[in-house]
Amino acid sequence: MGEAPSRIKWEVCVDWDATDWSDEPDFSQDYDQISGDVDVDGITYVGWARGKQREEGNAPAGTCEIRLKPGLCQKYSPFTNGILKGKIRPWLPIRVRSYFNGEYVTQFTGFISRITIDPHPDVQSVIFYCTDGTDLLARQEVTQDTTSKDLMSDGAAVERILDTVRWNANRRSIDKDGGSDLLAYPKCYEY
Repeated sequence: MGEAPSRIKWEVCVDWDATDWSDEPDFSQDYDQISGDVDVDGITYVGWARGKQREEGNAPAGTCEIRLKPGLCQKYSPFTNGILKGKIRPWLPIRVRSYFNGEYVTQFTGFISRITIDPHPDVQSVIFYCTDGTDLLARQEVTQDTTSKDLMSDGAAVERILDTVRWNANRRSIDKDGGSDLLAYPKCYEY
């Protein structure tokens, strides 16, 4: 008879000190690690969705929902006087990793888009609603520069778009030289 499989443990980290969504997240502060606030008696309330549900249509942003254990309303309230005072706000970087058989595997990276707190004594819940970078990219307006007649590869055009919206270079892997050539590549503007 073989060994029983190892139990999956979850690591949830928030970069509470982040000031710019495009910077590389830093999860090194002790208070960035909030896994203990998510794990309730060995049960973790983390769920995510990503990808298309149907072949046609746009690909939606990936989402993640994290329910914290009851009784943490004061700690995660924007009016807290604790260590997170002044740090509770949307669009902070978040990372969810699983630890299984001796290694971490990143399951979700993105941003906290909304925090819901229900302080009612019978509920006492805190929920983080998170979205991935696709949501931030979708908030950018792309227009065609009709005066430019330069040829560039589709990979280089994507690089230009990501540079314009300040997407962190460490979070992309694009073949700049492969693909087809495009005429009059797009420029991006934030609205």
